[in-house]
Amino acid sequence: MVLAGYTVLALIYGAQLSVYKASIGAPPVFGETLLTGAIVWGGWAALTPFILAVARRVRGTGRPWPVQLALHLPPAVFFATAHLALLAGLRQLLLQPAGGGGAAAWTYFTWLLSKTTDFDLLIYLSVVGLDATLRYARQVREEAVRASGLQAQLAQAQLHLLRSQLRPHFLFNTLHAISTLMHRDVDAADRMVGQLSELLRASLERDGRHEVPLSEELDLLAPYLDIERTRFSDRLQVDVEVAPDVHDALVPPLVLQPLVENAIRHGIAPRRGPGRVWVRVQRAGDRLSLEVRDDGVGPPAEGLSGLSEGIGLGSTRARLERLYGVSQSLTCEANAPRGFVVSLSLPFRSARA
Repeated sequence: MVLAGYTVLALIYGAQLSVYKASIGAPPVFGETLLTGAIVWGGWAALTPFILAVARRVRGTGRPWPVQLALHLPPAVFFATAHLALLAGLRQLLLQPAGGGGAAAWTYFTWLLSKTTDFDLLIYLSVVGLDATLRYARQVREEAVRASGLQAQLAQAQLHLLRSQLRPHFLFNTLHAISTLMHRDVDAADRMVGQLSELLRASLERDGRHEVPLSEELDLLAPYLDIERTRFSDRLQVDVEVAPDVHDALVPPLVLQPLVENAIRHGIAPRRGPGRVWVRVQRAGDRLSLEVRDDGVGPPAEGLSGLSEGIGLGSTRARLERLYGVSQSLTCEANAPRGFVVSLSLPFRSARA
């Protein structure tokens, strides 16, 4: 694409030079004018890869744009001078091979320095500016694709939550627990119906935000935990420990419930006897740490890989990567002495900022 652009400029330059010669009464030699255009813009085509390399180095400094502009001035002078020297040498070699040799080329070079240096400086800055513009446009497109991907991941997480709550065995177990409670504790059964209703309502009312305050996540987690506590009775204990300074921390929506569900489903449910799940959220400097730990049956025979890439953890991992890139981490490992522990580390950002 770069070569095609310079070819077009060379043709335009040759045509302009032909028109100019005709206007002053000089017979235009079209082949000569095209060769002149090729020399002028071919030189810039040869120098462009080196200019782009310099632009990458300057951009990599991360300095403010006025500083980067100042850093471009020395290479701008260098490349402008190099282009004029290349132009003078090629003109002498190709258009006037018997017309004075090096002395004539030097004279033409000094004349170019006095007449067209500003134009060549402008060409250098135009190449750098066009490169920056194209990079910015590409970043905008990539950001749009990234935002679209985040929206799709969020929708998938919402659907997963609804599926996980509406699975036949979940509804069967919940309704069975309600019907059992009706014979011995009507108030508890009534509360469980309300908890199920609240969970489904909160799931359906989720909007399209990519991040929500942690307090909202905890509000969604509470009715889910209440239902599971009722289902498992004294077989399940859940400890939720949230540091006071993280309630307004921004987290991806639907990030805690799948982790807790995995802990209960894969750790506590298969276990004989009571089990415990710990949910801990705290801040460590500029990081937010979320941890879900259980003392259930531990890793399956095939190890942790299948569990860590299941729909719950797999979709959570994908959303975290899209939202935070390399500044996040999700790890799943065996808990000591038994069970699992899933740990998330995210950049800490406050909803009040």
